[in-house]
Amino acid sequence: MKQQPGKLGIREFVAIAVLMVGAKATEDTPAILFSKVQNAAWMIPILSAVFFFIPLYLLIKTMSLYQGKDLFSVIKKLLGKYIGFIVCLVIFVISSFAVSFDTRTYTNIIRAFYFTTTPNLIIYTMLMLTCAYGAKKGLQHVGSVSYLIVFYSLVSLYIALGISTQKSNIHAMFPLWGPGYAELIKHSSMKLTIFAEFFILTMLIPYVKSNKVFRKGTWIAYVYICIQISAATLLFICMFDESLGGIAYPFHIAIRFISLGEYIPNVEIIFFIIWIITAFIRFSAFLYINALMFGRLFKIKDFEYLIPSLTTIYLMIGIIPESPMDVTLMLKPLIQNMAGPLFAFISIILWLVALVKGEFKHAKNKNSM
Repeated sequence: MKQQPGKLGIREFVAIAVLMVGAKATEDTPAILFSKVQNAAWMIPILSAVFFFIPLYLLIKTMSLYQGKDLFSVIKKLLGKYIGFIVCLVIFVISSFAVSFDTRTYTNIIRAFYFTTTPNLIIYTMLMLTCAYGAKKGLQHVGSVSYLIVFYSLVSLYIALGISTQKSNIHAMFPLWGPGYAELIKHSSMKLTIFAEFFILTMLIPYVKSNKVFRKGTWIAYVYICIQISAATLLFICMFDESLGGIAYPFHIAIRFISLGEYIPNVEIIFFIIWIITAFIRFSAFLYINALMFGRLFKIKDFEYLIPSLTTIYLMIGIIPESPMDVTLMLKPLIQNMAGPLFAFISIILWLVALVKGEFKHAKNKNSM
């Protein structure tokens, strides 16, 4: 029986967006940014958000012309059946590889810090099975659980970062511009992928109560996530200084320093539980969206039944790299350097095509009648 997902309100949508994108502060993103521009890494999320703002704004403006339509439907309508299909297929493939490599990154973190003797395949399989189960329950369930857990997720992050400031040195952020303006601008423009999920989230427009709710929720989450990732990166710079370049997962290193005395020495397990629940929700949303993409591509109405098959494929792709370094230094950068600029380009092209076709003028005339 086909599931009938309910409509997401602004609270559920913002919670999903915050958990999907904001979680980058707790993985390898801060370390990757530091390796590019050293102590100026905390500026990259802010500058990247500024660069990605215009394409995202144009995309949302274009999507508003087609009330209740998702991204793939709008692409096919504006670019035509065949070109639209190719563009949608490229987006789906990039999103699929991103899910595979991101889930493998989380597997590497769990193995490195918490279950050191458990084989990667076992951890990876358990992670993907749990996420597939969550995605199969439907988007409304994912949204409800996201809203329930987002408060605890953010509070635990604030507590961890707040306690970690005791071992920080504010002078580590100087010189302020790192290697210089040119390098900072260059790498900020290449790291648009930090916010690429907002492009993907336009697939959920038909499942949000209204375009106004989607638009408002997007900007709330966008501004908040920009601040969160930037602040977390700055704190890690002040805490680890130059050694941050050799630390793959600074958040998990930081929480290992936290202690509440002799009787509660292993506080990191509390943060781990909340973090892993957040990961389950994040990838459940990703799996649902990717299944929705595949369904729209090949006109499959009951796309929810594709989730187990797609999960298996992503697991098989993600387990291919032999070491965590292969994922962090080779495979993820390929997707990160490609996805953000490409999604920004597609957003601008869609707006231009809609403008040339007179879609904005038609919508204005229709509203004035």
